[in-house]
Amino acid sequence: MDIAEALKLADELLFTHTGDRLDSLQETILKGTLQGEKYSEIASENHLSEGHVRDTAAELWQNLSDVLGEDINKLNARNILEKIIISNSGSIGDFISGYKVSICSERRRSSKSPPLSKPTENKPYLDIDTAPEITTFYGRNDELNTLKNWLIQERFRIITLVGIIGIGKTTLAIKLIEEVQTQFEYIFYRSLLYRPTIDNFLTDLVQSFVCSPIIPNTLDRKVDLLLKFFRKHRCLIIIDDVQMLFETGELAGQYRVEFEAYYLLFKQIAELSHASSLLLITSEQPEDAIANRHKFTRCLKLTGLGESAKQILRDKQLSDEPMWDTLIEKYQGHPLWLEMTATMIQELFAGSLTEFLSYPSSILSNEIVSQLNRVWVRLTESEKQIVNYLAKQEKAVTLSQVLQEMSDYTPEIILNAIQSLKRRCFLEDNRNDECLREATPTPSLLKLDRTLEAYVHKHNSC
Repeated sequence: MDIAEALKLADELLFTHTGDRLDSLQETILKGTLQGEKYSEIASENHLSEGHVRDTAAELWQNLSDVLGEDINKLNARNILEKIIISNSGSIGDFISGYKVSICSERRRSSKSPPLSKPTENKPYLDIDTAPEITTFYGRNDELNTLKNWLIQERFRIITLVGIIGIGKTTLAIKLIEEVQTQFEYIFYRSLLYRPTIDNFLTDLVQSFVCSPIIPNTLDRKVDLLLKFFRKHRCLIIIDDVQMLFETGELAGQYRVEFEAYYLLFKQIAELSHASSLLLITSEQPEDAIANRHKFTRCLKLTGLGESAKQILRDKQLSDEPMWDTLIEKYQGHPLWLEMTATMIQELFAGSLTEFLSYPSSILSNEIVSQLNRVWVRLTESEKQIVNYLAKQEKAVTLSQVLQEMSDYTPEIILNAIQSLKRRCFLEDNRNDECLREATPTPSLLKLDRTLEAYVHKHNSC
């Protein structure tokens, strides 16, 4: 009999029933039993009392009996496990304690669901094969430190990382893995780009931390299994493209009907006690209160790179370095916009920034326009009208000005639309610097992102 395969099988069976893996003592007892050792011998070899070994073994046999639906003990454990392995039937009953169990031999395992490698000291199990590879990383030290503190010191259960398309959210998250991985036992990355159902999402996730497809047959049991794993192990799950769960043509962050179960899952993870964390990456802040108001959640809005953006222009070998600040300000330090623009300058102006900036209006590459087209179609009609209004203003305006001058809409519609635009990171929300120095109350000022402003002018002229 293959002892290693029997131990792996028992580990899977135990996990199905309790959500726990074999601990070192249970593994030692089972291994000794399969090799024909007595409890007294196992106790002596491991410097333990025989009574402690017997008590632990009794609990192990009971758990395995509950899963298999038949009595299993020291005398028959070897025969029963060997029978399961040899039969290679692919199932143990139709349903066991509400779970459909499939135990496959190593030869028949799907390559899509390899056995989970248990983490070792300072080396977590990483399931991040679908995460994009990052080749360059600029700045973001403050943001990295904030996220590290929230995960390691504060141990927040859900962190929402929000920012306009291309601002570098995913890049930051992948870099974060390098910084915090020794603090977690398991780290997973998943994208919702293709809008998986909640059932498919959970099935895929559960299959990542079980050795073979031991999959609950109902959604609530899958959630229970996930939460058990969260309580037992410190996990970091990065979920990208969360905005794909939201409605198009509606105010920002409203879940589509078919994806409301995701909201319930996130809510449950935020409210129940465990030591794991979710990092949600989205270009639209969710409308619900989970991201900001719950005690164990936080939201970080990502903005431009600032001074660090110069490295992008340096890598693109642009000339006229004294003019770099002007270009960075023009595109507000947005890394993707700057990279695309710098590529255009290199290809069309031989890297001459002075020549490029000689044009009075902002020039948007076709790649930037294509990116913003995807964002524009998600807006409501009232949001589009407010964006058009703000694009015409030379200076930032107050909220009261918008309410007065856009009389075609009720105050309620305008306020909700502006709140939605902020959740999409479309607006700069600043206060007058002079008033701030005087520490006097002043209304917030609204100004459209400059690249979006250029896009709107181009869009309206078409």
